[in-house]
Amino acid sequence: MDLDLIASGKVREVYAVRDDPTKLLMVATDRISAYDRVFAEPVRDKGRLLSAISATAFRALGDRFVTHFVSVPTEVPAEFVGRATLVRRAEMLPVECVARGYLVGSAWEAYRSTGTVQGVSLPTGLSFGDPLPQPIFTPTTKEETGHDRPLTPEELRNLHGTALASELEELTTSVYSALASWFREHGLTLIDSKFEFGYIDGELVLADEIATPDSSRIVRGEPGTNPEWLDKQLLRDWLTKQGFRGDGVAPKLDEELIERVRSAYRDVFEILAGSSFDAWPGQSRAYRGVER
Repeated sequence: MDLDLIASGKVREVYAVRDDPTKLLMVATDRISAYDRVFAEPVRDKGRLLSAISATAFRALGDRFVTHFVSVPTEVPAEFVGRATLVRRAEMLPVECVARGYLVGSAWEAYRSTGTVQGVSLPTGLSFGDPLPQPIFTPTTKEETGHDRPLTPEELRNLHGTALASELEELTTSVYSALASWFREHGLTLIDSKFEFGYIDGELVLADEIATPDSSRIVRGEPGTNPEWLDKQLLRDWLTKQGFRGDGVAPKLDEELIERVRSAYRDVFEILAGSSFDAWPGQSRAYRGVER
């Protein structure tokens, strides 16, 4: 497969497929980021785990939603095996579409302050980790640099029009509900999740990664007041204890934390897939772009 690197993000690198302009190859690295900072220390196997979880989730959705997912190819450069996902090229929308089913994170902080989350009113008397009466849609901008900006429903309509805003909300909450049900069947809770959408031949499709511990909050069992995080919240909590929330010099990630993150991501894959990660294609190896 002949490839041309066309984009390099915090975690993923995107390649054009020379002999098929309708396809892209997305390659997940072992880099990890939080608070808009990419850390120097990679998490071994993370790229392969992200690709494995996302592919498993796309397959679990079956034909209920139109997506960009094609396959997890093995006829790729050796260093990409298990990290690469072949997708249909889409014209991506500059919106991060977030669905929340439980009251945690910034949603909890906003609720305690105003009783609302990004313009969405919620019932009184809710506590941290409580399930919401129904999933809520809390989109953000997708910024090239710096922090994404939360959007109220009105702001999203003003930016992209009423029809598209409504379609994004319906798709986001529907995909989240389908994935949340699938997670519950496996003893996990999908607290919230970020999705991205784009157009292919005029049709709005689900794209990027889905249901990964990088793009979602995931706990084993029910959330409660002391949830067992199986996602990047482990890193955010550790950084907060170090006094780092994005400003100043980032602390070096220690080996114990890195192994906890790796183990959590691996648990998510093995629980959802019902198989050992050892059987996933490729071997753990460093490659260009993993370290910075």
